Amino acid sequence: MRENVKRHRLCVYIMLATTLLFAVLEFMLHRKVVFMMDDFWYATNLATGEPLATAWDVIQSQVWHYMNWGGRSITHGLLQFTLMGGELFADILNIAMTIALCRLLCVLAGAKNWRSFCTAFILLISLNGDVKLSMFWQSGSANYLYSTGWILLFVLIYMRQVKDPEAKSLKGVCFWIVPLGLISGWSNENMGPASFCLSLIVIGYFAGMLKRKVPIWMWLGSISSICGSILVVAAPGNFVRSAFVEEAPLWKIIYERCLTMLSAGTEVLFPTVLFLLIFLGLYLKLEKRLHPFQIMLLIMAVLAFGAMILSPTFPERATFGIMALGIVLILSFIEGMIQADAGYRKYAFVFYIWMFAFGLYVLTMELRLPLEL
Repeated sequence: MRENVKRHRLCVYIMLATTLLFAVLEFMLHRKVVFMMDDFWYATNLATGEPLATAWDVIQSQVWHYMNWGGRSITHGLLQFTLMGGELFADILNIAMTIALCRLLCVLAGAKNWRSFCTAFILLISLNGDVKLSMFWQSGSANYLYSTGWILLFVLIYMRQVKDPEAKSLKGVCFWIVPLGLISGWSNENMGPASFCLSLIVIGYFAGMLKRKVPIWMWLGSISSICGSILVVAAPGNFVRSAFVEEAPLWKIIYERCLTMLSAGTEVLFPTVLFLLIFLGLYLKLEKRLHPFQIMLLIMAVLAFGAMILSPTFPERATFGIMALGIVLILSFIEGMIQADAGYRKYAFVFYIWMFAFGLYVLTMELRLPLEL
């Protein structure tokens, strides 16, 4: 027994040391990837073309952006503030947001321990379909790394109640769930609407299956979330920009969108789906059934993926939020396996080392390759 405890502690120490090395390499890559591409445009007042100088410039920019280019006002507004802070500020903020997101993934999975945190930190790189443009390019960080954080925070409030229906509502939740729901829906075109759908599923679960009174904050969060999603999709700028897209026959549009969906599902998200299915099978072997919150997160991931059929393009970086949901489920399955049989710790450690080795390869290759603008 004592030997098992010592072996477990040694594994945790190894995971902490290797994760720290990983964090250093990530920061080095952040320093290498300078502001580029869209960053230069967003570093200006979009309405006047002058460099950003004050918060008023950001407000002016986002009003112009909403009317002439697109509806992601929350993420692009935050992006402009980070660009005003300079590259070092943005790099430090990106690392801080990565750490915060990993902690959030663990809490959502019900796996609040160092083993899970280290695994989440590694998986964000190892399972990522487009590491550079979703986490290291500043425009990508704001649109995917940051927005996934507050969307999953919104989801966590609902999942907390699903895990423990008897739990008291969080203090003041009726007040702060509204802005949180609004910015969650007003973030991007797939994870935002998917989080709204999840809130409706939770409301239906409480009212239909549990036969319980639905807390008022759930309704408020759901309403504010759909309002945010409408603001993204119905932005006049979306229609202005679509006017520049070359028209094509309906059959060609359907074919191309199905092709991009197939590519995203079978190539970009394949590692996430593969390990998710492996750990799902092992988990069901021990636990026999899924917890309602796990089923709901699976549904949310499918909805977030399916929502992209409405988008003209499906860039690889847009799978980031779906991948994050996959990581939550993987962590949840691993934790459930270990709770049922401590012997599965060694399999979790082997999985971590495997993902660490691949992630290390990804980071070192990115550090060695010349920066492509």
